[in-house]
Amino acid sequence: MLKQMLGVIVIFQQIIHDIRNLPKRLIKKALFIAGAIGAGTLFLAVIGVITLLVVDGRTNLPPDPLQTPAPMESENNEDSYTELAESDTDETESDEGSLLRPPARTNFMFIGIDHHNLTDAIMVGSFYRDSGDIKLMSIPRDMYTRLPDHRIEQMRAEGLRPPSTMKINALRAFGGRNGVYYLKAQLGEMLGVEFQYYVEVHMDAFVRIVDAIGGVYFDVPVRMFYNPTCQDDLYVNLQPGLQHIDGSTAIGLVRFRGFRTGDVGRNETHVEFMTQVISQMLTREAIMNDPLAMINIILNDVTTNIGLNAVRYVPFIGNISSERITTFVMPGEGRYVGRISYFIPDARNVPDVINQMFYAEIITETEEE
Repeated sequence: MLKQMLGVIVIFQQIIHDIRNLPKRLIKKALFIAGAIGAGTLFLAVIGVITLLVVDGRTNLPPDPLQTPAPMESENNEDSYTELAESDTDETESDEGSLLRPPARTNFMFIGIDHHNLTDAIMVGSFYRDSGDIKLMSIPRDMYTRLPDHRIEQMRAEGLRPPSTMKINALRAFGGRNGVYYLKAQLGEMLGVEFQYYVEVHMDAFVRIVDAIGGVYFDVPVRMFYNPTCQDDLYVNLQPGLQHIDGSTAIGLVRFRGFRTGDVGRNETHVEFMTQVISQMLTREAIMNDPLAMINIILNDVTTNIGLNAVRYVPFIGNISSERITTFVMPGEGRYVGRISYFIPDARNVPDVINQMFYAEIITETEEE
């Protein structure tokens, strides 16, 4: 596998070298094509749907050893906050896609990893193939979760010793080399959703992504200030209002935790900023700003389980626009459990949000015509 990866890298470097030796007219065309492919791939990676031909040797994750069952009905499922949606889910299962066509609805999980290799951000979403709709929701990193017995047994069989209760962002670390799959399965059971794909991006790469698209204009909701001594080397000093956000500023913005509403305010800011990033990436100017940097980020800083399935989504990029992005907020509140502060989802209102996101009516191409 390592030799194959090195071979791909050498071939890719040779292609770049050959492109640079072409006439300027052909170089511009080559860069536009590479930029379009790179930006499209990066865009769908950010929303959790696509990374083209990525194998990340740093994490060396094996194929998914877990399967996400439907929400459990046993006493061990007391922390599942939803039931299966009332809508008929056979509609999704009846259109599972093909080699050249993705399923009508694709559910995904996006994970941001900080420089300590800890889960700093979690988002979930759904991509509706025919309408181009994208639905996103940020998961509070402090969300309370209780591992069911079968998951604890799976983890102990791998020599792991997880606690039975934890904050959701700790599960990846407790899960060892399969941590991302345990997180995907746990969230799936809690929300009553099966996530086909995950995309994991290091927060350092997030800085380069924002810079690669030329920065983002964003309406900062509140005064944000962190002294470097407050949280590692993080420094944030933003006034409220519309302004241009570059990569280094963006990382401070998404990690800021000083909202009066706690994780609720942080999650709202996450989703709103990611929406602006996606909208910016849809423009031609963003595609051509630094296409080689985008491709480099995809090849080196993104880990996903989508593999060659990514090709199926490329023809549908044109259906996507910023107007088709809908964001949701996880209903709930901060509360202490023992001496630890958690985010506790509102079990009465979460099912409605999940139904709107993952079980909305699918509008097919025929119906639109």
